Amino acid sequence: MTKYPRDEFDQVPETSDRHGVHRARMATPKSNGLGLIILAAALALAVGALSFFVLPLLGTGGPSSPVAGATSTPAATASASPSATEQESKSAEAEATTEPSDEATPEPTDEATDEPTEEAAAVNKQDPVMILNGAGVSGLAGTVSQTVQNDGWTIAVVDNWGGAPLAGSVIFYNPGQEANAQALGELLGITDLQENGDVSQYVTVALGPGYR
Repeated sequence: MTKYPRDEFDQVPETSDRHGVHRARMATPKSNGLGLIILAAALALAVGALSFFVLPLLGTGGPSSPVAGATSTPAATASASPSATEQESKSAEAEATTEPSDEATPEPTDEATDEPTEEAAAVNKQDPVMILNGAGVSGLAGTVSQTVQNDGWTIAVVDNWGGAPLAGSVIFYNPGQEANAQALGELLGITDLQENGDVSQYVTVALGPGYR
């Protein structure tokens, strides 16, 4: 049968159930649990994905916060709008009250300041003045002429009155000399001003009885 000689191992009954007794029985490999770990990880991922994507769609948790913020915004804008309109109405009322006062004040001020300016410009103190004494008081014309000269006027003549007796003090002036006559009347307290070009070419102050 074989080319090798028979030995002790060949002395086994042919009907025996034992085969290959000289070899050790192969041990059945044991599972190290790697498959269970992979399966558990897959289940954990599936549960996480379910809770992340599916639960928000069912209305639990997240979507409620934006709704609360959206409902609070109109209330804030509604409360802010009346204050803005009140401020605009107050500013409009303030403008309406200030405009009439601004327009009304300049006009009377300008008119009041223009009139004295024109009168002052018409007075010419360089125009000579004649002083005549008709009061019968010696030296009265000289005293009055000194007062007029101290006020800045130019004195032309100081003399006695040679006309008809005077009832009171008079200032005679020619056309265009009315402003000078009024200024001299205020200075000397004489209210009787007469336009008469026959007396003199100058503004003439005629001192009558009772002048002091």
